[in-house]
Amino acid sequence: MRFNELEKERQRNRCLTQERFSDRISAIQECIDTQHEYVKLFYGFLGKRNLTQHGDAETPIISAVVKNEIALYSGLILTVDGLYGSGLALLRSVYEALIIAKFASLRQSDSLISKWIAGETIYFSNTVLKKIVAPELAELKILWETLCPVSHATIYSYQVTTKFEEIENEISANLAILAMLLGCNFHLINKHYITDSMVYFAKNYQSKEGEFQRRRDAAKTATRTANKCLSRQGRQVIKEYSRAWQLAPPASS
Repeated sequence: MRFNELEKERQRNRCLTQERFSDRISAIQECIDTQHEYVKLFYGFLGKRNLTQHGDAETPIISAVVKNEIALYSGLILTVDGLYGSGLALLRSVYEALIIAKFASLRQSDSLISKWIAGETIYFSNTVLKKIVAPELAELKILWETLCPVSHATIYSYQVTTKFEEIENEISANLAILAMLLGCNFHLINKHYITDSMVYFAKNYQSKEGEFQRRRDAAKTATRTANKCLSRQGRQVIKEYSRAWQLAPPASS
């Protein structure tokens, strides 16, 4: 198709997608907004490890929280425009960032964190996923297996048509994955980015009384609303991510 033809199709897709999935799109947008406001409350703590208690894990945690905002927004925009294949490729990086950040938060100090900070190659499945020994992450692994083939030049990657009537199901699936990842993102923010010491300072020294509770409740409510459309398997992805993980001992131990 010529550029102008693709552009017309994109604009048509945006109108039809917003009409067909208006409630789900609005819920995802609200989720992104409220999570951002919750995160922003703690910007003043960045770089102050004596206050955050993040240790060496701070860099991958902060990277995931900040970069995921843009990646989730981009994934939503591409999906609404009918470019679900490109959107899905972005969502794989969000998934990896979420898993690595929580892993780093639990490990605190590990060669994996050092390699990640140095920009070295990390073999995600072997060095991260397989090191989570409990609980069973069946649905999280199924989602990973779904995201991997579309991120490489395989038969499953990208898309061959942009006609709304032929890609409506794929658009719907992307919106579901966005809701799953936002549910996981809230857990990362609430339990790993925001530490007990950060909560203490926010509650006692915030300029507006009750601001911490208000922003957390707003993000929590928006996340729950976005997740209402999910299947049992979709909700299970978030449950598995949010549970207490048991990690295999570091290789050096």
